[in-house]
Amino acid sequence: MAKKPKPESEDQQYRRFLEKVQELEDAGELSPTEADERFERAMKRVASLKRPSDGTAS
Repeated sequence: MAKKPKPESEDQQYRRFLEKVQELEDAGELSPTEADERFERAMKRVASLKRPSDGTAS
């Protein structure tokens, strides 16, 4: 049976995450602009689900 990996600290996880993001950007597989736009659209949908509909457009 394989040994469990040693748990990483939050700082180590954060650094590893940033490295992976940079790798994806460099490979052209991740667009920060596109990611921001998708995030904003998703947040608008979430906000509209939480807001009671009063029949007026925002």
